[in-house]
Amino acid sequence: MKTRIKIGYKVIRGDMCSYFISLRDGGIKYILNQKVYPQEGYGPLCVFDTLDNVKNFIHINSYYIYKVFKCNYKENNKDKIWDYFEKTFLQKLPSGTKLASWVELTEE
Repeated sequence: MKTRIKIGYKVIRGDMCSYFISLRDGGIKYILNQKVYPQEGYGPLCVFDTLDNVKNFIHINSYYIYKVFKCNYKENNKDKIWDYFEKTFLQKLPSGTKLASWVELTEE
Protein backbone atom coordinates (compact mmCIF):
# COMPACT_ATOMS: atom_id res chain seq x y z
CA MET A 1 0.00 0.00 0.00
CA LYS A 2 1.46 3.34 -1.06
CA THR A 3 1.61 6.07 1.59
CA ARG A 4 0.09 9.35 0.48
CA ILE A 5 1.48 12.84 0.86
CA LYS A 6 -0.87 14.90 3.00
CA ILE A 7 -1.32 18.54 4.04
CA GLY A 8 -1.18 19.48 7.71
CA TYR A 9 0.08 22.11 10.15
CA LYS A 10 3.33 22.22 12.09
CA VAL A 11 3.89 24.20 15.30
CA ILE A 12 7.53 25.12 15.89
CA ARG A 13 9.42 27.58 18.08
CA GLY A 14 10.30 31.03 16.82
CA ASP A 15 13.87 29.85 16.14
CA MET A 16 12.50 27.29 13.62
CA CYS A 17 13.25 24.31 15.91
CA SER A 18 11.03 21.56 17.28
CA TYR A 19 8.52 22.93 19.77
CA PHE A 20 9.27 20.67 22.75
CA ILE A 21 12.45 18.72 22.02
CA SER A 22 15.89 20.35 21.93
CA LEU A 23 18.25 19.67 19.04
CA ARG A 24 20.57 17.62 21.25
CA ASP A 25 17.64 15.46 22.40
CA GLY A 26 16.40 14.62 18.89
CA GLY A 27 14.74 17.88 17.88
CA ILE A 28 14.75 19.21 14.33
CA LYS A 29 15.76 22.53 12.76
CA TYR A 30 13.06 23.24 10.15
CA ILE A 31 13.75 25.04 6.87
CA LEU A 32 10.99 26.45 4.65
CA ASN A 33 10.36 24.39 1.48
CA GLN A 34 12.79 21.64 2.49
CA LYS A 35 11.90 18.13 3.65
CA VAL A 36 13.18 17.32 7.12
CA TYR A 37 13.42 13.86 8.66
CA PRO A 38 13.71 12.66 12.26
CA GLN A 39 17.21 12.28 13.65
CA GLU A 40 18.55 8.71 13.68
CA GLY A 41 16.81 6.72 16.42
CA TYR A 42 14.01 9.28 16.92
CA GLY A 43 10.61 9.99 15.43
CA PRO A 44 8.35 9.92 13.64
CA LEU A 45 7.61 13.64 13.46
CA CYS A 46 4.27 15.12 14.57
CA VAL A 47 1.93 17.45 12.70
CA PHE A 48 -1.68 18.55 13.22
CA ASP A 49 -4.52 17.78 10.87
CA THR A 50 -6.49 21.05 11.31
CA LEU A 51 -5.96 24.65 12.41
CA ASP A 52 -8.58 24.13 15.14
CA ASN A 53 -6.41 21.40 16.68
CA VAL A 54 -3.39 23.74 16.42
CA LYS A 55 -5.33 26.44 18.31
CA ASN A 56 -6.30 23.96 21.04
CA PHE A 57 -2.67 22.85 21.39
CA ILE A 58 -1.35 26.43 21.58
CA HIS A 59 -4.01 27.40 24.12
CA ILE A 60 -2.74 24.69 26.46
CA ASN A 61 1.00 24.73 25.56
CA SER A 62 2.05 28.32 24.92
CA TYR A 63 5.46 27.98 26.64
CA TYR A 64 7.51 29.40 23.77
CA ILE A 65 7.25 31.98 21.05
CA TYR A 66 5.84 29.85 18.28
CA LYS A 67 5.16 29.83 14.55
CA VAL A 68 2.54 27.82 12.69
CA PHE A 69 3.26 26.55 9.19
CA LYS A 70 1.16 24.79 6.64
CA CYS A 71 3.10 21.71 5.56
CA ASN A 72 3.24 18.67 3.35
CA TYR A 73 4.02 15.42 5.13
CA LYS A 74 4.37 11.74 4.41
CA GLU A 75 2.08 9.67 6.62
CA ASN A 76 3.77 7.23 8.97
CA ASN A 77 1.89 4.18 10.22
CA LYS A 78 3.66 3.84 13.58
CA ASP A 79 1.60 4.18 16.75
CA LYS A 80 4.22 5.86 18.97
CA ILE A 81 6.96 8.51 18.93
CA TRP A 82 10.20 9.18 20.74
CA ASP A 83 9.54 11.78 23.44
CA TYR A 84 12.72 12.61 25.37
CA PHE A 85 13.69 9.31 27.02
CA GLU A 86 10.71 7.10 26.24
CA LYS A 87 8.15 6.21 23.62
CA THR A 88 4.80 7.98 23.74
CA PHE A 89 1.77 6.38 22.14
CA LEU A 90 -0.29 8.32 19.61
CA GLN A 91 -3.37 8.12 21.86
CA LYS A 92 -1.54 10.20 24.51
CA LEU A 93 -0.60 12.99 22.08
CA PRO A 94 -2.75 16.12 21.56
CA SER A 95 -5.97 15.77 19.59
CA GLY A 96 -5.45 15.83 15.84
CA THR A 97 -1.81 14.74 15.96
CA LYS A 98 -0.67 12.85 12.87
CA LEU A 99 2.66 11.03 12.57
CA ALA A 100 4.99 11.79 9.67
CA SER A 101 8.09 10.22 8.14
CA TRP A 102 9.11 13.65 6.85
CA VAL A 103 7.71 17.21 6.96
CA GLU A 104 8.11 20.06 4.48
CA LEU A 105 7.02 23.52 5.67
CA THR A 106 5.29 25.35 2.79
CA GLU A 107 3.91 28.61 4.18
CA GLU A 108 3.62 30.46 7.49
